[in-house]
Amino acid sequence: MATRSLARRAGLALSVTAAMVTTLLGTTGASAQPVDGDAVALLRVPTPTRAEVDRLVATGADVAPVRGDGYVEVYAHGAADRQALEQAGFGYDVVVADLAEHTREVLAEDEAQARTLAASALPSGRNTYRTYADYGTDMAKLAADRPDLVEPFTLPHKSLLGKEIEGIEIAHNVAADDGRPVFLLVAAHHAREWPTAEVTMEFAMDLVRNYGEDPRITDLLKRARIVVVPLVNADGFDISRSYLYEYKRKNCRLDDASADVTPGQCADAANHSLGVDLNRNYGVNWGGSGASANPASGTYRGGAPFSEPEVRNIRDLASSRQVTSLQSVHNYGALVLRPPQQAATPLTADEIVYEQIGAQLADATGYRNIPSYQLYDTSGSTGEWSYFTTGGFGFEFELDGGNFHVAYQEGVIDQYFGTGSATNANGGVREALLRQFEAAANSAYHSRLTVSAPKGARLTVEKEFTQATAPVPQPGGGTAPIPFTSELSSELVSPGGTFTWSVNPSIRPARDGSTITESWTVRCERKQGKAWQEVEVTIARGETKPVDLSRCAGGNRPS
Repeated sequence: MATRSLARRAGLALSVTAAMVTTLLGTTGASAQPVDGDAVALLRVPTPTRAEVDRLVATGADVAPVRGDGYVEVYAHGAADRQALEQAGFGYDVVVADLAEHTREVLAEDEAQARTLAASALPSGRNTYRTYADYGTDMAKLAADRPDLVEPFTLPHKSLLGKEIEGIEIAHNVAADDGRPVFLLVAAHHAREWPTAEVTMEFAMDLVRNYGEDPRITDLLKRARIVVVPLVNADGFDISRSYLYEYKRKNCRLDDASADVTPGQCADAANHSLGVDLNRNYGVNWGGSGASANPASGTYRGGAPFSEPEVRNIRDLASSRQVTSLQSVHNYGALVLRPPQQAATPLTADEIVYEQIGAQLADATGYRNIPSYQLYDTSGSTGEWSYFTTGGFGFEFELDGGNFHVAYQEGVIDQYFGTGSATNANGGVREALLRQFEAAANSAYHSRLTVSAPKGARLTVEKEFTQATAPVPQPGGGTAPIPFTSELSSELVSPGGTFTWSVNPSIRPARDGSTITESWTVRCERKQGKAWQEVEVTIARGETKPVDLSRCAGGNRPS
């Protein structure tokens, strides 16, 4: 991957002084200007081989999603992190000696420019990063302005600090009970990744503003639904964006045995290393390569699969709808990532189609389209869990930008439209998300049931199966996978007659590159269960099968 300069700005001069940017002098940790002991610094660590990349990740260092030509970027949270690198035998360049100072300078310039600039081309017209409160305000306004198109919701699990995690669903006649496929778009699993929430919120506003005006968007919202959660890690984001600890990555978990934590404790620099990496906490392959068992690590997996309320929110959301495509937005590696997440895992059963969809997204963004393990190994991530659980195509974007906190023009506007500092783009992230929305709506990429059922009947499509974590240490010694039960269940009220219900295939992809033959149970209930019928359906990707539930119109539920 080509080096991305921190100084690349669209018409703005980045205030990174010579004292902040140093060069490697050939000795471990050497630099022309010492880094302050308490500062968060951006380092560039030489990793000439894949084995060295893996060894670096295994140290638990806060590794950035950037692999250059023979190096990986690392965030060092004070002297102890730098010493740990040195003790592990790694040298480094100091790229930015004080990232908190850098962030404040960048945002001060943004604020100063915003006072004189005209509104940007974004749907919101913004030129500066939103605060935590801004997201709630913007989502509420969309729902208030277009209740026919936008439905707000609150996810069931509050954050550790008691915040409600909010989202919106957008569709033509959004309140209708129908079987349209769902595109799930989420962001900010990692607190410091501000641009991810921005492009997600702007896309939601874009769809609402252009419904009825843009034929492509109007058609998409009639054929499918989109569910948007811009702030998965609301606690961490609020602390980061409030300048309490700008480069916070994880959530506010301080102790696996307790959910008790205060905002002050979470923001305390003394606790900077604690918390769970939410993108290592999903159950599939939890605890595998690229996730740490050390609570002080940047990739700490948590005390158990799905231990974190933020992760349970996304699990429950995706498990209760037919999410045929999922996008979890991150930054700043300029990548389109798909499973598998580990080098030792075979390519997926859907690799040919997966790569083709990824290529369309990469063409729009100018990013590299790769299996995730080619960056470095991870486990317990959103995209991996989603694909191997639901069968829907899960992707993870890494926006470009050169740092987590760059000027709004570079980090958000240029990436969204594929202009300015964005290179080799063809419409940018906006176009890529439209293409992924189209993939979610494309019946060739999921399955369809043509259901005949009496009007007003309550219908469910469901299945239950066992999955497992990676082999992890056991209390009695040795290692073994931890099995867990996954339940997928979506429901609607029958409109009567025969209609189409878009679902994911019942035949589920396995991590060994094969598939697992399972069936959906399609159930019909009327009048509080007094009339009842269920049918088992085995269906592959791209197939359409009839489901006759007409006997649900009368009779008694079997005992």
